Amino acid sequence: MNIRERFVNCLTFQPVDRIPLQDLGYWPETIERWHHEGLPKWVTDQRHVEDYLQIDRSWNCNWLDLNQGFYPPFERQVLSETENEEIVRDEEGVTLRTQKHDRTIPQFIGFPVEDEADYEALLPRLDGRDLGRYPTDFADDLLWRRERGEIVGLNFHSFFGFPRGLMGLENWCTAFYDQPDLVRRLIADRVQFARDLLPRLLATGALDFVQIWEDMAYKTGAMLSPRLVREFMLPAYVELVHILRQGGVRLIMVDSDGQANSLVPIWREAGIDGMHPCEMAAGADPILIRRQNPGCALQGGMDKRLIAAGREGIDAELRRLQPLVQEGGFIPELDHFVPPDVCFQDYVYYCERRRELFTNPYARI
Repeated sequence: MNIRERFVNCLTFQPVDRIPLQDLGYWPETIERWHHEGLPKWVTDQRHVEDYLQIDRSWNCNWLDLNQGFYPPFERQVLSETENEEIVRDEEGVTLRTQKHDRTIPQFIGFPVEDEADYEALLPRLDGRDLGRYPTDFADDLLWRRERGEIVGLNFHSFFGFPRGLMGLENWCTAFYDQPDLVRRLIADRVQFARDLLPRLLATGALDFVQIWEDMAYKTGAMLSPRLVREFMLPAYVELVHILRQGGVRLIMVDSDGQANSLVPIWREAGIDGMHPCEMAAGADPILIRRQNPGCALQGGMDKRLIAAGREGIDAELRRLQPLVQEGGFIPELDHFVPPDVCFQDYVYYCERRRELFTNPYARI
């Protein structure tokens, strides 16, 4: 089997020759640390790491390149600056303060949408029918992905994640109470965007995995109540799933960090196959989620804190998740990017033990 067949079959509870061996990704600081611990200097990015360690290509670094944001984008503008910082309006129309010399999270100052009038002004940049949203080499790119047996996937910016980028988290969440008509319009327009953007891709029959990107949970729970998700978003999820299934998509999953456990039943009701990355630090334990949602496809769930703690923690996590691997519909991966507190030799050990155990999921560790 190639990685595409193995990945889709595994998460749709079909037979596989072995469990996929992959991780979500690596923070740049992690690779920098590993260069001092034995990783060759030429290994500079995720693909290099995967090739060097002979693990499967991650689905997360290889999405189809379809423009789903503003088209054309805004021109990046520096609004003001000092010796150490600058205030800019970026290509997404977001105004933020950034540090010139330090790698830090920017301070968000303003977002392009505050009300319906702002949104109306942006609609020409949000037309899914614009031919420029597809790269000029789309057909060749798709051909070679299939020739290489790669996972052909799309990261669809959906009904919570995309509007949050337009309005900012606080404004978007309060809009469900203060501007419900605007919320309904944004969500309905995102469904229409999918209808306008995706036919050319779906007509190829090549797309078999769609990640619905939401990131709509914190450490202790969802950013939006299940009641509001059901009222405002469930019908849109149902429509999106219908569009994708008609186009032959076999696997549809939601990407959300944090404890999104309370939303999984709603996603499943909409016809979505499952979720990832099952962040253990937030209590999103894949064993618990599967128990509460039988048949739910899952990825992630390897507690990165225990992987960083050393070999005993690694073995304990592999042992803990082995029954779920045997049950099917689950790919064990770190529950987010590999952090820089994981040393290189321990990560190599983790890859080797995972390969040893999950090449034969009935082995003992």
